[in-house]
Amino acid sequence: MEGIEKELTAEQQYCKAQIDDLTAKQANLNFQLDQVKASLSVFNNLLAESTKESAEEVLEKNSKNNKKGEK
Repeated sequence: MEGIEKELTAEQQYCKAQIDDLTAKQANLNFQLDQVKASLSVFNNLLAESTKESAEEVLEKNSKNNKKGEK
């Protein structure tokens, strides 16, 4: 490829440099996006678990209150 690059015009070399840089940036952004997706999943799961625990507590309290009212 180096031999071919020597034959490129200045404009073509510039375009190739842009393509190389943008390809590297794309790879980095995909890497960062994978991290964001993983973190987002963790926080979604934490929220779901937290709300599940809160809901179970409310249901348990309601169940106890209903049993007291039946007596």
